[in-house]
Amino acid sequence: MDSRSALLLLVLLVSPFFTNASSRLYIVYMGEKKHDDPSVVTASHHDTLTSVLGSKDDAMKSIVYSYKHGFSGFAAMLTESQAEELARLPEVISVKPNTYHQAQTTRSWDFLGLKYYEQSGLLKKAKYGEDVIVGVIDSGIWPESRSFDDNGYSPVPARWKGKCQTGAAFNATTGCNRKIVGVRWYSGGIPDENLKGEYMSARDLGGHGTHVASTIVGGQVRNVSHRQGGKLAAGTARGGAPRARVAVYKVCWGVRAQCGGAAILAAIDDAMNDGVDMLSLSIGGAGEHYETLHAVARGIPVVFGGGNDGPTPQIVRNTVPWVITVAASTIDRTFPTVISLGNNEKFVTLASINITRKVVLCSPPSLMPPRLLLGDIIGRVIKAGADGLIFVQYSVSNALDFLNACSRASVPCVLVDYEITRRIESYMTSTSTPMVKVSPAMTVVGSGVLSPRIAAFSSRGPSSLFPGILKPDIAAPGVGILAAVGDSYELKSGTSMACPHVSAVVALLKMVHPDWSPAMIKSAIVTTASVIDRFGMPIQAEAVPRKVADPFDFGGGHIEPDKAIDPGLVYDIDPSHYTKFFNCTLLEAEDDYKSYMEQICQLNLQSIAVPKLKDSVTVWRTVTNVGEAEATYHAVLEAPVGMTMSVEPSVITFTRGGSRSVTFKVTFTTTQRVQGGYTFGSLAWLDGNTHSVRIPIAVRTIIQDFLYIVYMGEKKHDDPSVVTASHHDALTSVFGSKDEAMKSIVYSYKHGFSGFAAMLTESQADELAKLPGVVTVKPNTYHETHTTRSWDFLGLNYYEQSSLLKKASYGEDVIVARWMGKCQTGVAFNTTGCNRKIIGARWYSSGVPDESLKGDYMSPRDLNGHGTHTASTIAGKQVWNASHHRSGLAAGVAHGGAPRARLAVYKACWGTAGTCSTAAVLAAVDDAINDGVDVLSLSLGIGSDIPGTLHAVASGMTVVFAGGNAGPAPQTVENVVPWVITVAASTIDRSFPTVVSLGNKEKLVGQSLNYNATKNNSNYHMLVFGSSCDEESLATVNVTGKIVLCYAPLEAAATSSPNPAFGTAAIGIAKGGAKGLIFAHQRTNIFDDLENCNKILPAGCMMVDFEIAARIASYLNSTRKPVAKISRAVTVVGNGVLAPRIAAFSSRGPSIDFPGILKPDVAAPGVSILAAVGDTYKFMSGTSMACPHVSAVAALLKSVHPDWSPAMIKSAIITTGTYSRHITTSVTDCFGMPIQAEGVPRKVADPFDFGSGQIDPDKSVDPGLVYDIDPKEYTKFFNCTLGPKEDCESYVGQLYQLNLPSIAVPDLKDSITVWRTVTNVGGLEATYKASIEAPAGVNMSVEPSVITFTKGSSRSATFKVTFTAKQRVQGVYTFGSLTWVDGVTHSVRIPVVVRTIIHDFVLDTSHIKPDRATDPGLIYDIGPTTKLFICTLAAFDDYGAIVPAKPPVDYLARSKDSVTNIEAI
Repeated sequence: MDSRSALLLLVLLVSPFFTNASSRLYIVYMGEKKHDDPSVVTASHHDTLTSVLGSKDDAMKSIVYSYKHGFSGFAAMLTESQAEELARLPEVISVKPNTYHQAQTTRSWDFLGLKYYEQSGLLKKAKYGEDVIVGVIDSGIWPESRSFDDNGYSPVPARWKGKCQTGAAFNATTGCNRKIVGVRWYSGGIPDENLKGEYMSARDLGGHGTHVASTIVGGQVRNVSHRQGGKLAAGTARGGAPRARVAVYKVCWGVRAQCGGAAILAAIDDAMNDGVDMLSLSIGGAGEHYETLHAVARGIPVVFGGGNDGPTPQIVRNTVPWVITVAASTIDRTFPTVISLGNNEKFVTLASINITRKVVLCSPPSLMPPRLLLGDIIGRVIKAGADGLIFVQYSVSNALDFLNACSRASVPCVLVDYEITRRIESYMTSTSTPMVKVSPAMTVVGSGVLSPRIAAFSSRGPSSLFPGILKPDIAAPGVGILAAVGDSYELKSGTSMACPHVSAVVALLKMVHPDWSPAMIKSAIVTTASVIDRFGMPIQAEAVPRKVADPFDFGGGHIEPDKAIDPGLVYDIDPSHYTKFFNCTLLEAEDDYKSYMEQICQLNLQSIAVPKLKDSVTVWRTVTNVGEAEATYHAVLEAPVGMTMSVEPSVITFTRGGSRSVTFKVTFTTTQRVQGGYTFGSLAWLDGNTHSVRIPIAVRTIIQDFLYIVYMGEKKHDDPSVVTASHHDALTSVFGSKDEAMKSIVYSYKHGFSGFAAMLTESQADELAKLPGVVTVKPNTYHETHTTRSWDFLGLNYYEQSSLLKKASYGEDVIVARWMGKCQTGVAFNTTGCNRKIIGARWYSSGVPDESLKGDYMSPRDLNGHGTHTASTIAGKQVWNASHHRSGLAAGVAHGGAPRARLAVYKACWGTAGTCSTAAVLAAVDDAINDGVDVLSLSLGIGSDIPGTLHAVASGMTVVFAGGNAGPAPQTVENVVPWVITVAASTIDRSFPTVVSLGNKEKLVGQSLNYNATKNNSNYHMLVFGSSCDEESLATVNVTGKIVLCYAPLEAAATSSPNPAFGTAAIGIAKGGAKGLIFAHQRTNIFDDLENCNKILPAGCMMVDFEIAARIASYLNSTRKPVAKISRAVTVVGNGVLAPRIAAFSSRGPSIDFPGILKPDVAAPGVSILAAVGDTYKFMSGTSMACPHVSAVAALLKSVHPDWSPAMIKSAIITTGTYSRHITTSVTDCFGMPIQAEGVPRKVADPFDFGSGQIDPDKSVDPGLVYDIDPKEYTKFFNCTLGPKEDCESYVGQLYQLNLPSIAVPDLKDSITVWRTVTNVGGLEATYKASIEAPAGVNMSVEPSVITFTKGSSRSATFKVTFTAKQRVQGVYTFGSLTWVDGVTHSVRIPVVVRTIIHDFVLDTSHIKPDRATDPGLIYDIGPTTKLFICTLAAFDDYGAIVPAKPPVDYLARSKDSVTNIEAI
């Protein structure tokens, strides 16, 4: 057999190079076995190895595993030179080093609808999985567990050919039975440290394999609970296929469950020969398990966990197309726990066990996932001498597993969010003897729990190796799963726990449909999945922050077992198609494979992923009817945003006696011309009865062609058509096709001169430039009238006659009225510093640390440019020919939003870091009130409100604040008092695509600010892999003179921003003499650090996503002399860029101080904003840049409506965002789709991301209705926040009654009525009708639902909004809206957020006797010996601008009997 046509094996390298000459374990793959006799196959392995080692004895000793059943190959201890020699033998296909993989760690079956006694369900129809043999490749099994009792089982099926391999503490008599039909174990090639303390047998040390196996096939076991404690998750445990048999293959060893790649391969080989019906592998790791294709080709379905490295995108594991890859979701069970403080205040949290003795409150970095911190902190807290832990995190639903560390040490732990933490802190500071009592955890199950949700840890797509294959495939329960561990039962979480749920369903389907292929079973599962939760709302994905799930979170959706039994249609695949894919994955694949891999979307998968849509792509699919013989299906399309989608035929009919299969085509055509993110859609075939066959779709546009201008000098003909024909001829000589040439041309210049504009690759442009008739070929540049772009993007066109800008006379005479201020002079600032534009300036240095004043101007002159940038964004006049550092990037005309407004400057922030003294800011606010300012703009991240702003608002001054740059973690928004406008940051429709050219002529696109390179720069540099590019990684790499690829996706899992890793990498490789940097991250639109990088790396710096990085790494490993070149960045502006998006750094709600006030209020452009800095212009990003955009709009509104109060101006801005009525709580981007919020991963934005949405200035001038507030209401709020007062308790508890243009109800228990009053500022006669979008899990009504204004009657109307909970447990916030519509021009929309609470579940403690009040089992001291700890990884300066921070060296240390904070660094 030709080795090229065989099934080929590829196990990815852990690192690209190995220099150690000592022996190590290698896997030698030889393709399909050439003999049926295993002994003959093994003998051939000996002969092959003997030819290299020279001795048959040495060859036999060297071999660890011989693969002889399903395929041919072996694992052997070899030196690198021996491995290279073997690889050259003709019968050898590949030789790869062994890799190691990580195991990924009962309510769930009822939750999925597989009711044990349901007569009509899949479980009953499949006879509970009777006699299906499930192969579990994992960490072994604990055979004595009650889940594997074989009582009542028939003899082992005769087809079983496996064995029961004995070993330590495991014999054949008691270890195997009619349930556990066989076991094997594989210790060869496993490091000694992993085998230490292990059972040298199939017995399970850590419990992972036992948990997995019992989830699949475990029999019914009554009266179990978590660790048999009797309370948590108590009930009956069972597997999904409780009558199925299990065959166990132990390949994972030690407490960390390290799994050897060679051992896994041996297990798969044995399992195929033993006679398993399916394989379940809850195993992850860096490589792909290509060998599983042999199993699938034999009709054995294979199921894998997708990995636990989420929520970062592009890191899903096990992505080959023939396996089922599973994401993890939550179930409808939670464990609420009540904390009672000494002031009788009670909060609900999550806990692992009952709490006793002292506790420590610990708040780690907000952006770090709990799974990366909690285990370590628990150990440190215990070591430091504390007796308990209250752990603060943004997510408390996915980290319960890590609390087991507390349980094992008999130390109590609970999890709380930031809002609860702030209230505990407030209580602690209010008394000298703070006390706390934590009640036992409770188990709550049922429809009151919002589920399913995709777990935060669940790895996300797209696949960086194979972006044309959509992964994961499906989601299943994987959080808090109770199953057997040893002789007990425990809750565990992970895609390891999700994988066996799908495996069990596969086993049941295998029983019902024994003739179905693995592809048909997979299709049935994926196409019948659900994308909505139990309340009929889109399934959410836990992330930073939470988001609506998309196919990269859960593939086809959440598994629906009972529906999978009768899918109607299936997408089947001939295994030979997989084989070609498999062959093409080899690095040394031949040229004809490249085009195949680019068309991988044509595989007949039950999903469609098009990662490179340039113009139009047609994808073909074939469906097979497995339902009624006669049926008609109609196509229902949901096209991804930014493209059109069509299906042909759109109706398919099956008739009795006709073909059971139909082929159709799906065509995608892009409507955007630049590199975009993935957008999602679906195709469903409906028969109008019971079948809905839905497949998910993910499409991304690309921009490998750029628009170039080809100048050919004077035209040589007077006839324009002849000139145009010459352009076609010139371009045809490069393209080779006249049709392609004509399609490429965008403009033909034929009247005054000769030339054309065409879409070209860089190489095509280079070739054209060499033609004799061509004078120049230059990339297109964009000259925008308003180069800050943000104002044009917001619709404030400078010359638009009907716009707000024109109506407001460009902000003429608004002072950002009557000026009473002064121009305070100082160093390098005299009276010439003020003029008719800058009408006043003051500076405040008192109270500012000396180190911050050092080097600064003791005057209003701006040292670091931050104040100049914000001021010019608000009120800067038109300046022509501005660009980023005069580089040509974003070139054009700059101006502020209110270009004719006046400026009064108050310098309160000092030094390069921008240190702002609260006292100084308060003095500035005080002076501004007296000076006569109309609008006050504060781009400051202060942390708490400056109290003087209330006085400013009471005097009629609108105050605007930045929301902070601590996103995307929830509960981080700042400046949250109700009288100010708090602004989130968003992107604009401008990007800077940059091409990196590789030595194999491949051109890939990223982003940069690389403006030093020229188009004709031909300087390629050597390319080298730097891994994470930290100090340790770079120590072993020579980077001198090279471009370095920094690519470490798992390290990025903990960060939403490339900072500070990008800066560390740039500095590190620059010290090593590198020339350029290609930095991989899931987010590539953070440019602030790129500028500094370009200064120290002359070949340029750019950012690419993980998929592009994987392709660069693949090229790098395919050649001995990899080279690359980074081209000049190109400015792209317009509706081809998906915008706006909420910036990842933008701080998110809810407010931890005042959850009854919805913050932020609105979003505005804040990413890469071009404005004045010193004598030039530059980009800056932050909510600091978003704040002045809203300030400028407020100034314009003040000019048009001078009688409006600050509350009315705020209301007009908030209530006029564009929105889509058919999409819940969403405002729309330039494509009419919900605005996205950048995070880990990206999500659809909600009110905690952007308040009411993206600001729409022109609409705010005529809002129709406004929500006004008497400043006295603010005053009462302000007074009540100063300290406890008798008349304030009920008031503060009902802050949602403030007449704000939003509603936030943080504590809905049963029913709440909220009152609002609107004031008509539109036509005298008007009728408005209420349009309601109720939050999920809540009933919402408005009374009256129609309000009418008539001439001469009151201009105000009051209405009430009633919310009634439909869920009875602690829920998350859900979102809705209330819109008053007049049917003409006005749509007055306010956002609504509601959270249910569970006070009904608080334990009754009134029976406690007084003499037990000092019992340490009930009352806990949080006094002087137990401190509050706050460890910070990321920060922002006093401006609210992004500041990289170092990771903490340590969290806690012990000093005598106390636990103290070491350092926040």
